[in-house]
Amino acid sequence: MIISSATTTTARRSLASASRLGALAGPSRSLATPVSSSSSALAGGSGSSQHRVLIVGGGAAGQAVSHQLARTGAFPEHEDIAIIDPKSTHDYQPGWTLVGAGLKTKEELRRNMGDLAGNGDGLKLYQDSVESFDPENNSIKTRDGRTISYEHLVVVPGLAHFPERISGLPEALADPASKVGSIYDYDSCDRVWEYIQDHKSGPAIFTQPPQPHKCAGAPQKIMWLAWNHWKDQGVRDSIPISFATALPAMFSVPKYSAVLDDLRKERDVEGLFGHNLTSIEGSTATFTTTSGEKVTRPFNFLHATPPQGPRAFVKDSPLADATSGFVSVDQSTTQHTKYPNVWSIGDSSSLPTSKTAAAITAQAPVLVANLIRSALNIKDGEAASYDGYTSCPLLTEYGKVLLAEFKYGAQVKETFGQLFGFDQGKPSRAFYHLKKDFFPWVYYNSMVKGTWAGPKGFSMGGGLGAVAPKPTARSFSSSAFSSSSHSGSRRAFSTTPRQQRDTPVRRARDPLDKDPTAMRYPLPSGETLIVRRAPATGSSPGGNLLQPALHEVASASAQGSGSVLPPPLSPRSSHPLRKSQLSPQQISQIQSLRSSSPLSNTPRKLARQFGCSELFVRIVAPVDRVTKQFRENQEQVRRQGEGVERAVVRAERRARRELW
Repeated sequence: MIISSATTTTARRSLASASRLGALAGPSRSLATPVSSSSSALAGGSGSSQHRVLIVGGGAAGQAVSHQLARTGAFPEHEDIAIIDPKSTHDYQPGWTLVGAGLKTKEELRRNMGDLAGNGDGLKLYQDSVESFDPENNSIKTRDGRTISYEHLVVVPGLAHFPERISGLPEALADPASKVGSIYDYDSCDRVWEYIQDHKSGPAIFTQPPQPHKCAGAPQKIMWLAWNHWKDQGVRDSIPISFATALPAMFSVPKYSAVLDDLRKERDVEGLFGHNLTSIEGSTATFTTTSGEKVTRPFNFLHATPPQGPRAFVKDSPLADATSGFVSVDQSTTQHTKYPNVWSIGDSSSLPTSKTAAAITAQAPVLVANLIRSALNIKDGEAASYDGYTSCPLLTEYGKVLLAEFKYGAQVKETFGQLFGFDQGKPSRAFYHLKKDFFPWVYYNSMVKGTWAGPKGFSMGGGLGAVAPKPTARSFSSSAFSSSSHSGSRRAFSTTPRQQRDTPVRRARDPLDKDPTAMRYPLPSGETLIVRRAPATGSSPGGNLLQPALHEVASASAQGSGSVLPPPLSPRSSHPLRKSQLSPQQISQIQSLRSSSPLSNTPRKLARQFGCSELFVRIVAPVDRVTKQFRENQEQVRRQGEGVERAVVRAERRARRELW
């Protein structure tokens, strides 16, 4: 007799799906009417397309928002969500500082746009650029003459660079002999490292324009790394360094500004505050001070940060703020101040905070949650709120980073200070590995896939948990749109801890479910016990599988050919050295390799290299807490990417262990 558990019937699953949908929508909520997204409409042959959500920009913000929205399940139809961006590639731009310092190559930080926002994710990608917005008619026009309509519009095209606003800068950047470079440009960021290596004497100037521009700390990050390189090469005394910034201080947050200014004085770096670079002629740079005075300085090497601002199609649109030219949004909800179905975050928004990728990790979940509230017409409960969080991992030398974290009003908001008691105002080696190793890894493995929420860590949820109010009775937060307008929809399985708690385990279909000879017994738990009696005569199906093998054994025995079993396994090879035989020098070498690069020099690798056990490596060279947390996060992301079926199997295995 065979006994097995089976899934509930299709009708029961449909009833559960309807219950979950009712719990999500509630009596006062209604789904927004979906726009048709048939293949004929999206092909573009008619010159027009329609989508429920249109995202302008495929950068960090565009990728994070699109994938988080897709994970909510609120837009289940294929290509409900579309991205428009003229670029064919996507770059991890915060890593260009590492390229300029010789720590990374620009090629390893680049991906194909189609691989990040491809059709496999259910997203539509238009490699086109926006010509104009028509928010009154919920549409945009593209350079190719296409009209794209939307229910909700997310405007995140990033910043535009204007090197031409500095006389002579475009020509200097294009001329390798000028010794002028910038980490803000893909074409020149690797040349900065060449210039730093070649520079042996003479003045070096690092400039910073007025805000806005990407990452206010980047201009001095590359300066500190250049200072470190020149010091290690023994040429620092021959290179006068000047930091010319249009700002009145080293940094906008007083706590970090004081630390950086002390470093500047300690390292004998000249501070030219209130100096804005206005022209470059030969090897002479001209600055304009806040008082209007013209100041000229000679240089042998100059790192320039180009002026930046809103893109023309944003600045000249009805969506722009009249003063700044950025998309005018509420600084708490990220919703447009005039058009309620328009949203914006990141570099192109009017949010009064530093424009960094870290800021996007905190902004994107807020935008997604509030957009879902609007799409589902949710009236009760409070909207998600953004407090201005941003972060700047300031490289102060090779091996140390000052991790600045703050919010609106330049108020400090530190993550590790609260968790571990670290003083983030003090440059740390642990934070260096975050900047150099973890952040580039988590960007492409999690952030652009919609599963990284910055200080809040990894999250597979897409924002529904943030928009649905707390239920008075237990309800299932997994969304399944099965109405007539979504006849071909896919189910979206909730995977946040809270949703996993409230969502019943989905079991795989039992192979005996359709056996006509089996007897079914409904259980009080709602499951079904299926019993199939063994055949009255004959061998079992499993026994039939053994017949060929038994026949081979019998034939071999009759012929006297001896054993038909495979040869025994070879004995396990022993290590040439044991841990008790390692010298103090070898142990010191293990510790040095482990501390210098704990992510690449793993216990397994070092154990093989030195002929000892992995346990011994972990004992003599333990990793710090940040690296250990990084390893745990890697394992968590690996498990999150396993898929629903494997997650169900893992849950069933845990349930069986509890019964042992």
